[in-house]
Amino acid sequence: MNGTAYRLTPFDPAVDLNGFDCGEPSYNQWLTSAAARAHESGSAHVTLLIEISERATERVVGYFAICPTLVVRDQMPHPMQRRMLRSTPGWLIAKLALAMPLRATPQQWGRQLLREALVQVIAAADRGGGAIVVVDADNDGLVPFYERNGFVATGGDDLRLFMKIATARAYLTEPG
Repeated sequence: MNGTAYRLTPFDPAVDLNGFDCGEPSYNQWLTSAAARAHESGSAHVTLLIEISERATERVVGYFAICPTLVVRDQMPHPMQRRMLRSTPGWLIAKLALAMPLRATPQQWGRQLLREALVQVIAAADRGGGAIVVVDADNDGLVPFYERNGFVATGGDDLRLFMKIATARAYLTEPG
């Protein structure tokens, strides 16, 4: 029997972040050197995915950060521009990273982290507004993951993808 459990928690400076490795040095470094500052300053809300082993040891195996943003309508994919303000308030999934050993698991941890980020974005939009969710894929290899999960690319060279808040709500009603 596998006694490993997982929990999501808001960023906690007492949690050891140094063992995290998602295979992307910039994401590992951001977690260890910038996440605390971003969370404490209020510029981003950081959520950690913690793995709890049978021996009750804990380690960070994933994280994401969300923050408010302003999206210029003309930079969105053309079909999304209708009914949007010239400068539309939205939410940025600024970071989303998963430890390498969890990437190919049947639990689809990457998708689960993304779903939780969207849950938090929708809750924030319900309290403070926002019509769009934005994610920067950071590399071409991540674009298909976000597209499979409902985001739309601009079709240009940039790696920014978009999803309407209404689409995110519908996405969350789909089975896990």
